[in-house]
Amino acid sequence: MFELLTEHQFWTAVVIYWIFSAAVSSMPDPAGNGSSGYLWLYRFLHTIAGNITTAFGSKIPGLKTFTLLLVALLAAATSACAARYTIHPGALNKTDSAAYDILLVAETAIDQARLDYKSGHLPAGAKPAFDALIKSYNIARDSWLAYRSAIATNAPAAVYFSQLNQNLTDLAVRIRELEQTK
Repeated sequence: MFELLTEHQFWTAVVIYWIFSAAVSSMPDPAGNGSSGYLWLYRFLHTIAGNITTAFGSKIPGLKTFTLLLVALLAAATSACAARYTIHPGALNKTDSAAYDILLVAETAIDQARLDYKSGHLPAGAKPAFDALIKSYNIARDSWLAYRSAIATNAPAAVYFSQLNQNLTDLAVRIRELEQTK
């Protein structure tokens, strides 16, 4: 449920605003001899709940059309820009899936560098960076497998997670170092 709300933040905000507006509209009118605190709260909440159209009324010509157009554009843009990450089939959680993605990127970089090395397109100074990338990949892959094992067996995964995070960060640095030597 929480994931649904975070992926549709705009519509969640619209629904929350609608509920807030309905709650404020259902407040009883303050009595003439009522508390000044309730009168202030009543006016304050009605001011917040009021929208631009009712606040300005007919003072701005064409505001209703402009507001409708603006809301439609914002709704279309906001829902299209929401970050969506699809978890790989067989992944244990988002971290597992993201780590797998990083390892795939590193494996592709290694394969390309290996082809460049064999064809003579990799500069001579890039060989140490290439070797460091392979070593870092193997370490990161081993820590990923250890993390997966901990998650699968319900073992405390915090230690494995921090080690995986560090090893994946090191792997990203090695990829950048190799790219800089090309």
